[in-house]
Amino acid sequence: MDDQEEIVITGIGVITSIGSTLDETWDKLLAGISGARTIRTFDVSGHQHQIGCEVEDFEHLSLIGRPGGRATGLLLPVVEDALYNARLIDREWDDRIAGISVGTTMGEISPYEDAMLGRGISARGGPSVLADHAGEWFSLNGPSWTITNACAAGNMAIARAVEELRLGRADVMIAAGVDAMSWIAFTGFASLRAMAPDVCRPFDLERKGLLLGEGAAALILERKRDAVARGVKPRAIISGYGLSADAHHITQPDPKAAGSIKAMRKALAMAKLDPEQIGYVSAHGTGTPANDRMECVAMAEVFGEEIRTSSIKGHIGHTLGAASAIEAAVCVKALETGILPPTLHLRTKDPSCAVAVIANEPVSVNVDHMMSNAYAFGGINTSIILSRIGSVPLGSVQERGTFV
Repeated sequence: MDDQEEIVITGIGVITSIGSTLDETWDKLLAGISGARTIRTFDVSGHQHQIGCEVEDFEHLSLIGRPGGRATGLLLPVVEDALYNARLIDREWDDRIAGISVGTTMGEISPYEDAMLGRGISARGGPSVLADHAGEWFSLNGPSWTITNACAAGNMAIARAVEELRLGRADVMIAAGVDAMSWIAFTGFASLRAMAPDVCRPFDLERKGLLLGEGAAALILERKRDAVARGVKPRAIISGYGLSADAHHITQPDPKAAGSIKAMRKALAMAKLDPEQIGYVSAHGTGTPANDRMECVAMAEVFGEEIRTSSIKGHIGHTLGAASAIEAAVCVKALETGILPPTLHLRTKDPSCAVAVIANEPVSVNVDHMMSNAYAFGGINTSIILSRIGSVPLGSVQERGTFV
């Protein structure tokens, strides 16, 4: 098989703090709605900062009789939605091989936290049980991967799924990212003094840190010829990806952005695209000064200062291993509609960020190719490129919004 055969996305499922589907999340992104509120999953009374982006009405969203803890309860519904969206709803794979690649930071952490609090062990915990639960629930018969590269895990899960398809080891791959709100993660980021007291302001001069979020996304990936043979119209193409590890510091990114630049250029090379063909970058954009500045250095170096970019973490917080999977799903909507999502809460752009950041309101621009970045502790850098299927009419939001 040609290892460069197009790999396409045929189905998507998303749950975030602002929506239980991709369309609901997308509409609220464009409307400037934030999921930030006082944490209710666990007691935050002893914390200086108490705001995060939780999924509301969690029990209603969860599948009846599902196994596992809170993370599994987020993962299974998005996989169900994605399979339904891809018209793969019978769980009978016949002669197809279907696998899963799940990216996560904390894994199924809630059983461990319950045990720490003396509540007893409620379910199996750990990272790998997420793929196990999904495999059992959906009768998967193919490769099963768990990727634990922290906040870049979603992109890396997508890259792993692409390779399984290109190597002929699977006919359908579910690429997913998931992380549930966790006391351990919340306390850990607080100890690093990386948390904002109120809102997350990516790229803003007055930004004070990130907000922790939770959520999940699943993408159904197939070879294009297989999707067409099933009579399913692909939603977008995964054109390329780039991965690097610069090991600059255990928590801080390299201010010279060497690893990020390398990952972006690797993705461009795999996609056989020139930098000027990328019309938008979905930024990692955590709202921490070091990360935002590093990413802006990288984008300006690779694409020039005119590149359009934005971060959705002002809306949904930093969902850790789910972040880049959710952001990839949002990029698909941007490709389909011709609308680029805004950066919420951006008032005064940090002058050191010398790129065109979309501020507060969406912008209508038809883009054929987009890049989505994700970074993680330890110097992990990932970039994926998503490309549009055919020509798509502009959406309902008409030329409003600003670049700063």
